[in-house]
Order: sequence, then C-alpha cells, then structure tokens
Amino acid sequence: METLSKLSARALEYYITSRRWKSDLYFSNLEITFLNRVLDEHFQGLVVPEVQDKLKQLGIRLSVLVSEEHQIKELLDLQLENLEQLAKDSLDEHTEELAEKRAHLEYLMIDWIHEYRVIKEEIFLVIGAYLDSKQV
Repeated sequence: METLSKLSARALEYYITSRRWKSDLYFSNLEITFLNRVLDEHFQGLVVPEVQDKLKQLGIRLSVLVSEEHQIKELLDLQLENLEQLAKDSLDEHTEELAEKRAHLEYLMIDWIHEYRVIKEEIFLVIGAYLDSKQV
C-alpha cells in the first residue's frame, strides 16, 4: 500500500475503482454459482416444461455472463498490474490512456451488472411464480 501513495490522485482512484469492480465480480460469481446450483438441483425436475425451458434459457444467459466476467476480470487484472507498476515507477503515467482504459472498463462493468440484474430478477420472478402456484 505504501507504493500506491506514489500514484497520482486520478491513478489511485482508478486503482481503487478497479479493485472494487474485481470484488463485485467475485461476489457476483458466487451468486451465479449458487443460482445455477439452485436451478439445476432443485427446480429443473419439479416444474412444468415451459417453466423448465425458461429456467434453462436463464441458465444459458448466466453461463454467457460467467464468460464475460472472466474477460472483464482479465482486463481488470491488467489494469491493476499497470497501476501497480506505475506506483513502483516502472511505468510512465499516460493519463489519457489510463482514462480510456478506465472508461472502457466502466462501460463493460455497467453493461455486465445491468444484464446480471435483469437475469437475476427474471430467475426470481419465475421461481417466485412457481412457488406461489404450489401454495394454491
């Protein structure tokens, strides 16, 4: 952490944001793993075929998100590595390039989080409707 104090305020902000996004991806990955397990182990055999199809499609969309998450994580790791090298004076600070990479990562994260929330909401609605129908 001592070396990070050598970063400019903007570069330090990029570093902190990248770490937060990486943490968000890690936690979301835990949720996705849990949701996939719930879908596979507890709902696929219990629901009517049309609900099974919907859950299967949502599971596929979750798989796509996991793939995208790995790609974003790689970009975040590279960004963090570059910022750490910058803090150690091993790299020259190119403010414009850092800003462009951060903007690209921010776009990817916003898009990924939005899609994740949409899918998660759909899963909750499908499962909730199924549970409500079983109480009738």
